[in-house]
Amino acid sequence: MSAPVDDRLTQFRAEWPRRVTWREVGEADAGVFVRALGGAALLVLAAVTGTAAFWALSGGLPRSWRVPEAFAGALPFLAFLLILVTMGLAVTGLVHLVRPFELRRLLAFRRFARERDLNCSLEGLAPVSRGVFFAEPRETQRATARLRSGRRGKLTGAGDTRPRLFGTRFALWRASPGWEPDLQIAVARYRGGKSDPKGPRNAFRFLQLRLPRTLPHLLLDSRSNGRIRGALAGAQRISLEGDFDRWFVAHAPGGYERDALEILTPDVMAGLIDYGRHWDIEVVDDLLIVVSNRFRRGSDRDETTAMLHFSETVAEALSHQTRTYSDPRADWPRSEVAPAGRRLRRVSAVWATAIGVAVIAVWLGSPLVVNWLLDLN
Repeated sequence: MSAPVDDRLTQFRAEWPRRVTWREVGEADAGVFVRALGGAALLVLAAVTGTAAFWALSGGLPRSWRVPEAFAGALPFLAFLLILVTMGLAVTGLVHLVRPFELRRLLAFRRFARERDLNCSLEGLAPVSRGVFFAEPRETQRATARLRSGRRGKLTGAGDTRPRLFGTRFALWRASPGWEPDLQIAVARYRGGKSDPKGPRNAFRFLQLRLPRTLPHLLLDSRSNGRIRGALAGAQRISLEGDFDRWFVAHAPGGYERDALEILTPDVMAGLIDYGRHWDIEVVDDLLIVVSNRFRRGSDRDETTAMLHFSETVAEALSHQTRTYSDPRADWPRSEVAPAGRRLRRVSAVWATAIGVAVIAVWLGSPLVVNWLLDLN
């Protein structure tokens, strides 16, 4: 089953530039090719220093090289310095070497952005880490609560210190009065530290779209986009109408099953199947987040135009349902969601680690147990 292609999507794809020439790249940045040659030279130099570091560590210096005994003991320290120099040269060289290819890709986004009256930038606006895909830490909800003002719970944006664990590149976005764009399509890459929370994926393409109001936390795990295993508590899995379960595994907070059906009406579900069945979809706070595994250059045209089309069709139908939604459990039903519905329960990392260690222990210890039982007999 292939997704339907209507005139609007055909128009978007026709507006995407068929080709960006190297001449256009040079005109956009006159020195980009010179820097790329310099990057290639740095890579050659990195190969030389790396070879020297290997010789110093292995003691395999050519016999013709006479190293004074006073310096022989310093060879490990010299090798360490050479390794650091090699890493620095290699990273700098690669950055300059790939810059022409990066700029060529960015020019395609810029030309399409002009056609669609969108903003475009190589480094996009880093999204707040919330929900499942953007690896929400506990601080996000506390910081969001501090930012809310007024009885309707609107966000002020002043003093926003919420964590952002993903950077964005090749971003198309539409400006808004707040500190986050109303619409952004970009490639996200994880840039958190070792101790920071991790999401299901370290890199992906995404659409982030603002909805008219806050909704319960919903997640639709596409069966064709790589399943999200072990991230959510299984009791939150729900079944929706028709053959929707054939394409998505749906999750909603406990007690919010009827709310999910109220928001995901049959026409919305039909649109999700037609235009979004290859993507994972998350509703968190007042945002719709659509995630695709296809984030390489070869999929820029198809995925970017499809996501923009999705924002005008399915997302618009969802926005209509959002305006009429009300949560009777909340203090302000027409604008808020009760605490029980704001977030899906995640699987505890401690329990997941404990289970993993137990499985490995059983696997490693089973031969010993078998041998012990045989010895008893």
